[in-house]
Amino acid sequence: MKFNEYHRYDAVGLAELIRKKEVSADEVLQAALNRLDEVNPKLNLLAHDLRERAAAWQGSSENADTPLAGVPFLLKDLLADWEGASTWSGSRMMQHYIAKQNSDLTQAYLDAGLRVFGKTTTPEWGAYPVTETEIYGITRNPWHLDYTAGGSSGGAAVAVASGVVPAAHGNDGGGSIRLPAHNCGVFGLKPTRGRSSYAPNASEAWQGLVCDHVLTRSVRDSAVLLDIAAKTQARALYACPPPPENGFADSLRQETGRLKIAFWKQTWFGGGNDEGTEAAFAHSLKLMQNAGHELEEATPDFAPPEQLNRAARIIVMGETAKLFYQYQYETGQKLPHRLLEPTTWAMIVQGRQISAGEMAWARDVMLAQERAAKAFFTRYDVLMTPVCPRTTPKIGEMMPPPAAQKAMRLLFGTLRLDFLLKNNPFLEKEAAATLQYVGYTSPLNMSGNPAMSVPLYRHNGLPVGTQFAAAHGREDTLLSLAAQLEQIQPWTDRLPPV
Repeated sequence: MKFNEYHRYDAVGLAELIRKKEVSADEVLQAALNRLDEVNPKLNLLAHDLRERAAAWQGSSENADTPLAGVPFLLKDLLADWEGASTWSGSRMMQHYIAKQNSDLTQAYLDAGLRVFGKTTTPEWGAYPVTETEIYGITRNPWHLDYTAGGSSGGAAVAVASGVVPAAHGNDGGGSIRLPAHNCGVFGLKPTRGRSSYAPNASEAWQGLVCDHVLTRSVRDSAVLLDIAAKTQARALYACPPPPENGFADSLRQETGRLKIAFWKQTWFGGGNDEGTEAAFAHSLKLMQNAGHELEEATPDFAPPEQLNRAARIIVMGETAKLFYQYQYETGQKLPHRLLEPTTWAMIVQGRQISAGEMAWARDVMLAQERAAKAFFTRYDVLMTPVCPRTTPKIGEMMPPPAAQKAMRLLFGTLRLDFLLKNNPFLEKEAAATLQYVGYTSPLNMSGNPAMSVPLYRHNGLPVGTQFAAAHGREDTLLSLAAQLEQIQPWTDRLPPV
């Protein structure tokens, strides 16, 4: 199977070819591996090459319970444990971690017949909106190698955009599916909080901020894979409305009708939009108007930027410190700071300084945003915003300069001058810049609402996404709208010049 044929099909299409015996599962896998070997030296999307495990796949396309039998697939190297495989989570500290069992979601993917042949790159512990790590190196944008792929599902977005796979697993704690989808020009849906399970290894991730799903080229692949993920919902910590009676895939057959869409283009974490973002959003508004939807400027009554900013930072720093404590306890070893990147170590130190009261306050702020969104979506079907206040940054722009990282390593690692982290103006500035970057996406992680990035525009040769969100449990509304947009302005046949 040549690449030009392989790339014509999404995951559902490939599964149908295999089921009809028009092509073998081995031929499809080889096409994916050939494409991986062609582009990975330039893009650096793969954390673990597991093609030998994929070769032992014994799935059957005859079973109705395996709707994607034989379709090549990649897991993100974070949270998705596959028994016997490494999960480094972007960190040298985790280099010796081998999964003892499958996570619920991994098992659901395997049960659906997906043929996993690797794991994709992620920033250390998924904590950054770019994928530039000490352990993997830099993952690059396939549309321009000088630009970031985004994060934390950076490798997954690149794998889909470059045609290695039609769909790849990701997770999203502040925009980590939607941001790389926006950067790389693919479709990325963050589901409702509680749509899938983190059992048996965890109850939740980042106090419930994180949700898992996939990045895809086609909308129907996302819908089918959401039906697969929802099979784990009964074991999720959080209550979530049930899927539609006939599944999310069936929602693509439903007409959207005339939706009442609120639009908003001021980030909830402060800061303004750049020129490319403004142009992209104006284009998307025109598309919505031409499609006959009702548009009105409005926003949920989210907390003020400084409150959202502080709460998000406390949760992420506290959770980062928790992960360090947890791994240190499980290994029975005293782990040195040099096993972690200096920015991650600084977050761990700050996480240790957070009081129990602050953490409880931050969680309460998070839950208050859920109430604000719930009230908002009694009046509107969909909320429309930019994905990000700026177009894709260049490599290195979103991380502290090397000299600053070296200083952080010395001060907070070697010399252990932890007191300098309290009210540190440099670190406060860096944190504020990062949080402004996720100012449209992160509040929807707090509220737990489903939200998606749809690739509807290009600026200076790079994709720009538009974000759409809906009420809890209404992924069907978003998928139906996305399917309409996919017809109005198709994107699935686009291929970057790599």
